[in-house]
Amino acid sequence: MSTKSGASTANVFSMLGDTLESAAEAFEEASVNSSESAKRAAKTTKRAMGNFLHGAAYGVSYGLVYAGVFVTELMPENNLVRRGLVEGAEAALDARKKAVTAKTEDKSTKLVKASTTKPEKRRTKASPRAKKVVAKRAEEFDAAAAEAS
Repeated sequence: MSTKSGASTANVFSMLGDTLESAAEAFEEASVNSSESAKRAAKTTKRAMGNFLHGAAYGVSYGLVYAGVFVTELMPENNLVRRGLVEGAEAALDARKKAVTAKTEDKSTKLVKASTTKPEKRRTKASPRAKKVVAKRAEEFDAAAAEAS
């Protein structure tokens, strides 16, 4: 009876091993699929959020500008409020142009400074192990060069 019991024990262990192996494969497959699904979901969510934010910003901007122009056009031409709105809008556009010009000048100034200054040298300490490896390779190279000549 001991051979039957030994054979059945071996069979049980074989089945257990097969079951564990298939479970491990299924777990690995599920983790790969979940990672890819999470990446796709994040990308889709990012795109949807971007579209929403763009639409919201567009709507706010359009609404404010349109309302301002509409209110301005309703007022008589000699009205002080209308003149204030028009002059304020022109001043804002001028300020924006100056900011863009200043930003462009700053970039060109930085480029000129960067091209005229020397970059700083970095000093790093090599570990003793790295120094030994470099010395050993240098010796090997010198030996090979001596043999070649």
